[in-house]
Amino acid sequence: MNPRLRVYVATGVTALLAVWAGRELAMENYFWPVLMLFVAVTAILTRIFALPLDTISLGLVTFGYLVGNRGFAQLMPAPNIPLLPAEAALLFCGCWAFVGSLRESRMLWRADLLNWCVLAWLVAGTAHIVFDVRVHGFQALRDFATVYYAGFFFLAQRAARQSAEATRYLTQMIVAGCVLLPVLSLLYEIVPEFFQNNFRVHGVPVLLYKGDLALMFTAVSAVILFHWAQGRNRLWAWPYATMLFLLVLAREGRATIIGCLVVLALLMAARRWVFPMVQVSAGLCGLVLIAGLAVVGGNDWAHERLQTVQTHFSSIVVPLQSAGHVDADLLYKWDNNQFRLVWWKNVVLETWDKQPVFGLGFGHDLADEFARVYYPEAADEFSARSPHNVALTVFGRMGASGLLIWLAFCATVVRCTWRSVRRTTDTVAWGRWLALLIILSAAHLQVILEGPMGAVPFWVLLGLAHGADAAAAEKNANAPLRPADETASA
Repeated sequence: MNPRLRVYVATGVTALLAVWAGRELAMENYFWPVLMLFVAVTAILTRIFALPLDTISLGLVTFGYLVGNRGFAQLMPAPNIPLLPAEAALLFCGCWAFVGSLRESRMLWRADLLNWCVLAWLVAGTAHIVFDVRVHGFQALRDFATVYYAGFFFLAQRAARQSAEATRYLTQMIVAGCVLLPVLSLLYEIVPEFFQNNFRVHGVPVLLYKGDLALMFTAVSAVILFHWAQGRNRLWAWPYATMLFLLVLAREGRATIIGCLVVLALLMAARRWVFPMVQVSAGLCGLVLIAGLAVVGGNDWAHERLQTVQTHFSSIVVPLQSAGHVDADLLYKWDNNQFRLVWWKNVVLETWDKQPVFGLGFGHDLADEFARVYYPEAADEFSARSPHNVALTVFGRMGASGLLIWLAFCATVVRCTWRSVRRTTDTVAWGRWLALLIILSAAHLQVILEGPMGAVPFWVLLGLAHGADAAAAEKNANAPLRPADETASA
């Protein structure tokens, strides 16, 4: 076809489609206009990034959960289709990856310990849901999300193994989210009405933050940005990351603080001193400055910060205290510890008594017995479903069989983190694994991996970290030997 004629035809068809889409929007029929918008945007993105569409979608949904948090999690791609972003991305990217793996004659998983752990986790959970959904219906599917979000691991791993460009793209999307999240979450605390009134889609705010989750990802941002930065980027990334790390230590997030301490301990055990020395030095300087303001200057804010930090660390070191030994204003931290311990004990005893091997099933209310003990007068109003510890959630729903798989998975993640930090010099890879360690540590003290806001970034980051390491190992194995190497091998 003549090029000029092709342009005229394309322009005419596009104009007709635009008029028709406008008519549909005026009649409040959104399905086809949304579908057309999706096709147009994806065509533009694939042209810009020169990457497969599933990889682009994976990066966008991860960025959305990092920056938008609970607000993004409530959005639906199309109003008439009951699919949330995580489920929509998992369905679309999963189908795309499945077809691609068939075409490439390549499995979605690798034959290594981490892949087998995640695969066993999915298989065991799926075997449970087949029976549980008949009893508990939609509630079982809702709780099953803790398991099926692990599918993002295989999708991210496949993308990272396909090309260095895909690894770079996913890393950049995560870094961009890490840069924006702390700023936006702080602004949201200051002027929440501005974000709630001006950033809405179909009445749902795009940015809506769950405080403890946003704080945990602030710590993740500090670790990722510090280890990602190279060359001139260190001039802004290192001070920014250090400021974020200190912010975490001074805020109300003890689960996140424990994750940060785990990271510092692992780095020092591996004799990687840069990050621990920078953070500890900055922390001591900040502590001295605040102590000076509190003691010498009599500043109320400084005195409150010192008291908050002291309370946090005291409640971590000594988790149980009698009311007589704690000031009334600070008692809430130990009350919170007691809240968790009572719930954890209740889940363990109930599961062990009724079904210790295979658990109580997805859909079973793990809070029912606890609420009757801890909130006897308001048990019917208690809405939380997860006992603020992912391991006990697993034990309660899947029993000892599921818990063994989960513990094997956690041990493998720690092992991979240690090997990366100890045996390689790739600081970007360190940042990914250390960030995962923060999330995993905090997930055993608060609700993170049971919902998409924490689970999607975690599983994508895990797949990216493992896939990038595997791609680097394959590249090194296939690299031709240099003359000196050939002599040594002979």
